[in-house]
Amino acid sequence: MSAQALDRRNISPQTLEKLRATVIQLFSQGLFHKVGIRDIAKQAEVGPQTIYKYFGNKDELIFACIKPDLEALTEELQRAVEDAGTQALDQFRAFLFAFVGYYLRNRRIAEIVYFTIPARQWVANPEFTQDGMMNLLEQVLELGQSQGSVRADASAKELVDLMAGAFSRYIMRKLTELQMQDADQECEHLLRLALPLVQQSPVKTGT
Repeated sequence: MSAQALDRRNISPQTLEKLRATVIQLFSQGLFHKVGIRDIAKQAEVGPQTIYKYFGNKDELIFACIKPDLEALTEELQRAVEDAGTQALDQFRAFLFAFVGYYLRNRRIAEIVYFTIPARQWVANPEFTQDGMMNLLEQVLELGQSQGSVRADASAKELVDLMAGAFSRYIMRKLTELQMQDADQECEHLLRLALPLVQQSPVKTGT
């Protein structure tokens, strides 16, 4: 049963937040397959039947618990792109800084998204908010193609796949490092690597 179809009106906001914090704490430690509903219920001080009633299973539970964070990121991305002006490459930079920077600053959420949730969910689950984020990036790249600043030898969707893979790999590698530079510095470095992959090459003229 979809999490959206379940009635949560009888759970207090305080109980929901405690349950959410418990799930994020446990699952960001890579314990998704080791921790059961009863373990979660015990630590969150709620009954197992409450979790089954309102969320159905662990998959629905984990999506419900990180959904507020992903929705906040989606809104942040939209604001960043809107504030960047009308040039697609400026919007691309703003998207990269907001997207990658968010995960570098919110390690627990990043570890759940990149180390706990199967990659196929990113493209196959319509309830996974990251799908909306990638649609926004596709719009930015399509704008760039219309402006002549983004390469047109591939579709915007293919370029999104290229960038999503690069962003994900970079974030996952940074999550495994004991020390990390400032998030903005990391994003600036990634931008230098990513921009040539999407930018339209300048036309060479003869001398």
